[in-house]
Amino acid sequence: MVPGCQPAGVKLSSIVLERAWPVLPAPVLALSELEQDEVYPLLDKRKIGTYLNRSLSIGREAARDMKFDGDLKTLLNRMLRSGVRIRFREGSGPGGTGWVRAQYRIRPPTITVFRSSVEQLNRFFRMTGNPVRREDLIALHLIHEWFHHLEVSHIGRTDLRLPQVVTTRLGPFPVRRPLKKTREIAAHAFVQEMMGLSFYPLLLDRLLLHLDRGLSKEQIREQFEKLRTRYRSQLPDGT
Repeated sequence: MVPGCQPAGVKLSSIVLERAWPVLPAPVLALSELEQDEVYPLLDKRKIGTYLNRSLSIGREAARDMKFDGDLKTLLNRMLRSGVRIRFREGSGPGGTGWVRAQYRIRPPTITVFRSSVEQLNRFFRMTGNPVRREDLIALHLIHEWFHHLEVSHIGRTDLRLPQVVTTRLGPFPVRRPLKKTREIAAHAFVQEMMGLSFYPLLLDRLLLHLDRGLSKEQIREQFEKLRTRYRSQLPDGT
């Protein structure tokens, strides 16, 4: 039996966060993720929209025929058949930061879900008055990391499917590096599509980060408006 799976609460797909919290659309959240890539400062800003749109599309396309119907056992079996191991661990990941929700390791292919992260999300939704089924919270973690397994084993890494960025030159030869954060952007889109969510999952991380810092809803709304403004400045035509 999967740890902590008591059938209680509503489906995550039924949650509409904007009824209770400030929200942001996927492209704005995706930009906030891409900006954390160490190669981002060297990216031609005219190409930002292309990287965002293609990363989101890769994740959505990969999930087109993989819908999660709420049956965690079926999901687990499908993942195991794809050649990946699954583990559940106490704690919050390396360093105990509390922000590592789950991990994927290539050799041997293994997904590790940290129970503390599942509990953190469980508390968040209960606080909002909409407790969510634990099965769905576990699936949220598993599906994200499963995408990374599928990248390696089937569909190809997102960052290597996109044009790499010239970071320096060795004489006349350009040295190129991938934008690794595009993999996370695609993984969140994969989760949203596969689970039928009304929100881009990175929104949960952003909300929890601000709440952890003690910000009020109004202060979070102000922070989100700054992200919207930055998005409009980077992509003035909205593409």
